[in-house]
Amino acid sequence: MAKKTGNKNREGNLYDRIFKENAEALFIPLIEQELNFKIKSYKALQEKIAKTIEREMDFFYRVITEEDKELLLHIEFQTENDKEMIYRMSEYHGLAFRKYKLPIKHIVIFLGKGKTDMKKELEGKEIFDGFDLISLHKLNTTQLLSSQIPEVILLALLSNYEKEQTESILRLLVRQLKAVCRSEQELSKYLQQLTILSRLRKLEEETTKIIADMPITYDIEQDYLYKQGIEKGIEKEKINSIKALLNLQNFSLKQIADILNVSIEKVKEVAKGIED
Repeated sequence: MAKKTGNKNREGNLYDRIFKENAEALFIPLIEQELNFKIKSYKALQEKIAKTIEREMDFFYRVITEEDKELLLHIEFQTENDKEMIYRMSEYHGLAFRKYKLPIKHIVIFLGKGKTDMKKELEGKEIFDGFDLISLHKLNTTQLLSSQIPEVILLALLSNYEKEQTESILRLLVRQLKAVCRSEQELSKYLQQLTILSRLRKLEEETTKIIADMPITYDIEQDYLYKQGIEKGIEKEKINSIKALLNLQNFSLKQIADILNVSIEKVKEVAKGIED
């Protein structure tokens, strides 16, 4: 059992590492888009928050009142006029409620001399009142695939598409990564991330096969010919990609043109050829 847990932790760390590496390029614009607000500037803070809860609660009981209401009673004995006490109690509250899911009554008994001006209530801005949720599975696949940012393109794997579209989406994703990456080293990095993330959707075997099937080696001359639009192999690949998307019948002509970075006239030409 311990071995299985260890494997899960290691795999979870792999996902964490990918998303941390990609965070600035990916999640800041994603959060701006999904939550509809703009970030003027940002600064990375210390990665690990120091642990402030290092001892047991002084007095912590599960109680039942005369009205047969069950709750938790937490008492702390304090000898100093601690201005940070309210935040420590708030931390205790979060940990205790997570474990027991019961109402909690917190009491601080001051043992010092004289008056105390310890803050007893949190201000509105200090109270945890929930969080915003962004589900990657609900993101638009077409928008992600049409991005010029590799980190965003990767998210298409985790987005909202039908199961039968999986192979086509994976092939388009790899092609798009190849198109936007500036070097073979950069492409290799994102293909490795794609393979790891594919485990989240149980697509590792299919992803690995598609990557192996597709030519990904960079060549300066080939790249020049691609830019000039006279490389027959690349032109054929474009046409096959357009046909694949047309056959899915989930994308408009404009969306296909955006995803593959081709003119809408080219898409119409291929579509006409299929109809004929």
